[in-house]
Amino acid sequence: MPELVIPVGENIGPGFIDWDEYDYVPGFTVDNIKMQIEWANYQGQEVDSILLQFGICYGGSVRHAMDVYNYLQSLKLPIRAHIMSLCASSGTIVALAADAVEMEHTAQWMTHRPLFPEGTYSQRSEGLRADADRLDREEQAIRDIYMARTGKPEADVVALMSTDRFMTAQEAKDFGFATKVIPLKSKAPSGAEAQARLSQFKLAVARVNRRATQARFKPAPKAAFPKPTNSQRPMAEKAKKTAPKAGAKKAAPTAQQKANALLVANLAKQLGVKATIEGAEEEPVAEVQSTETDQDGALLYHDGPLAQGVAVFYDEALTEAAEDGTYGLADGRSITVAGGVVETITDAESEDEAENTTEDSTNLSEVMNRLKQLEDGRKQDEETIASLQTELKKFKGTVPPTPSATGRRPAPQVDPKNSGKPKPKAAHHGTM
Repeated sequence: MPELVIPVGENIGPGFIDWDEYDYVPGFTVDNIKMQIEWANYQGQEVDSILLQFGICYGGSVRHAMDVYNYLQSLKLPIRAHIMSLCASSGTIVALAADAVEMEHTAQWMTHRPLFPEGTYSQRSEGLRADADRLDREEQAIRDIYMARTGKPEADVVALMSTDRFMTAQEAKDFGFATKVIPLKSKAPSGAEAQARLSQFKLAVARVNRRATQARFKPAPKAAFPKPTNSQRPMAEKAKKTAPKAGAKKAAPTAQQKANALLVANLAKQLGVKATIEGAEEEPVAEVQSTETDQDGALLYHDGPLAQGVAVFYDEALTEAAEDGTYGLADGRSITVAGGVVETITDAESEDEAENTTEDSTNLSEVMNRLKQLEDGRKQDEETIASLQTELKKFKGTVPPTPSATGRRPAPQVDPKNSGKPKPKAAHHGTM
């Protein structure tokens, strides 16, 4: 298998909580390496080489760094370390466990003497001396690793560790820590490389355009059919199913048909083919209206207002044409349907109008009296409003304009019980 990549974290040692920053800092120990190797073996991959990948490693525990160093040495596998940004303090011990240390041109390498160990609570002189001796032993162990890797004498290593020494990638290589410095890309790509990159870019753009086109012209979902009603099929006198007249309006195309027509028209436009696709043009959306009949609130559906020459239907989808015959409407009118189209519209009977006129004449005096009372009340209200506005002007601020009463027509009430199909009545003569 290819190299097993093991990222090395910022801290060498167990993870801890940084209470100053209220953040958890993950650690890097031998357990991280073991888990990576065991996971690869679980997946059936045999680990034959390891790549230690350093991003930013500030160092940490010297003891844990020594533990990682010795464990990697015991694996007897080819190990490579790649330092991309910073390898400092005890992180250098982990990196030197690799056979080859490769550093980016802009990476840095930092060495110094070990610091006072954390977790030491010695308060007596003998305890402090023991801690200092332990610190000296750890420093000597680091010197031994540095000298074994670089071949430098101990005096040079002691001088190097006497201060916090940040080294460039080239300085680390000159001293013997790094084996390779990865140079910067300072030259422009060749003609072949530039052409290959351009081809890849064009392929990526083509893929994006293809996905955008597929998402744009994705067929719309099928329109839901209207639910069937339990109303009885209307019957007209001598009813017979006839084809709509030539002048009758056709039912509006479905959303699926419009989407398919638009897709074909756009594809023809992209291919440069001049074609006229029926249904591809933007058509006005049908304004389905309904008219209540005198048959228990049954409805007739039509495109736009009810008038002569307009096709009427039994369903809201305007697919089932009304049968020929005469239909009475809830407002007293009646219509005659022939070929699925309104042929005539008859107003309400004159006798009803006469009765209404007589009733209106009888109540004329009452209406006039009521109008006079309302007029007197309106004048009195205006005088009251003018007086209040005069009083309000005494106060600071702007007096808001007096709102005027506006009448609103009540919203039409729909009776769910009368949602079925209308039942036309037979042709008649005379008054009702």
